[in-house]
Amino acid sequence: MLAALPLFGCSKKEAPATVPVAAAKQAALAVTTTRVESRTVERSVEATGTLAAWDEVIVSSEIQGTVSKIKADLGDRVKAGDALAILDQREASLNLEQAKAAHQSALRALDREKAKLEDANANFKRYEELFKKGMVSVSQFDNIRTGRDVAEAQLHESEARVEEASARHDLAKKRMSDTVVKAPISGEVSRRFVSTGESIKEKSQLFTVVSTGTLKFRGTVAESAVPRIRTGQQVLVTVEAFKDKTFKGRLTRISPALDTQTRTLEIEAEVPNAGGVLKPGFFARGLVLTQKENGVPFVPEEAVYSFVGINKVFVVNGDTAKELSVTMGVKDGQMIEISGAPLKSGDIVAASNLQNLYDGAKVTVQDKK
Repeated sequence: MLAALPLFGCSKKEAPATVPVAAAKQAALAVTTTRVESRTVERSVEATGTLAAWDEVIVSSEIQGTVSKIKADLGDRVKAGDALAILDQREASLNLEQAKAAHQSALRALDREKAKLEDANANFKRYEELFKKGMVSVSQFDNIRTGRDVAEAQLHESEARVEEASARHDLAKKRMSDTVVKAPISGEVSRRFVSTGESIKEKSQLFTVVSTGTLKFRGTVAESAVPRIRTGQQVLVTVEAFKDKTFKGRLTRISPALDTQTRTLEIEAEVPNAGGVLKPGFFARGLVLTQKENGVPFVPEEAVYSFVGINKVFVVNGDTAKELSVTMGVKDGQMIEISGAPLKSGDIVAASNLQNLYDGAKVTVQDKK
């Protein structure tokens, strides 16, 4: 299978024959021949770009403090939730204990207020029955009702204090948790900005963590190639660091608009990197495989005559050569794709003495030495 690549040369560049045409037509020209072969070609679109991490996160501190321990350094692999650094926890620990004690005290006070309200409700019910029977005065009954209302209000206040104490406790727990700086994603540490003993402010940058198990190839393709690309197509990626290796990826994103200055379209492909050999930042080239085409005619390079940008082959039929203008395509070793002419597998073409051939020339076929 072949990948379609642009050509930057031609097979023959000899000047035209200096022999007069009339003289050349007097005798048959000796040539060797070869046959047209059919091959399968994988059409592709070239892209150039850069490899980037699948995810890159700058890890910052949530609180100010002093760095107590460094738990990860440049190049270390970490999992999401792993500790990267620990800040001085003494003040946070004391605040947490204080908030916990205040929360417990508020809960106990709430229990007391609940008991008081239960007593007030029971007392109110007794006096209500007595009031209905005329056994207590209006003022006595009003005092009992007021006492119940006060107990109910005190209960609501106690509930509010419990909620406030609970919020302070949760905040203290978060502050304590924030003293441990954790990795938000699984990956590798690409930068460390702090050292042990350093005092940091809130929102200070501490580490950069990159996810490299899968990388992104971000590249651009020419405007003319846009109709041939779509998401899901395979992308073959090569980098300078590993010239003999090809990494397979998949086209995942295509920009909806061209860059008006460069007339190119940005694409993105995911490239598995299980071995970790690829690094974010590598310059990369990609081939987006767009179409597999069967039955494509190929001939040896020596069977194509090229001069001043014009490419020709000479089809040999019996003792006569027929000139055909062709377009050269992809190369496969010493074989080259030709198009633009009605050629098919098995056709015989001249492979030597091309500079002297012309349309209708008489030829004598010789065996290759």
